[in-house]
Amino acid sequence: MRKLLIWLAGGSLLIGALLILANVVLHFMGISASYNIGDPAKYEFRLISFWHVGLALLGIGALLGLIVRNLR
Repeated sequence: MRKLLIWLAGGSLLIGALLILANVVLHFMGISASYNIGDPAKYEFRLISFWHVGLALLGIGALLGLIVRNLR
């Protein structure tokens, strides 16, 4: 269980950091990077930028890291 939590924490931290870095790089290139979670068929566009998702994953990774640390 502990090993799985370590892998999940590391993976979410890595993916979160990569998404934030990708958002910064694309911003300097003049490209807006975002996910559409709405339904385009109904003309519902709810855009969430990469850094929001990356920040959420960093938070999840940090929380899992704290949980793993307290399991010892």
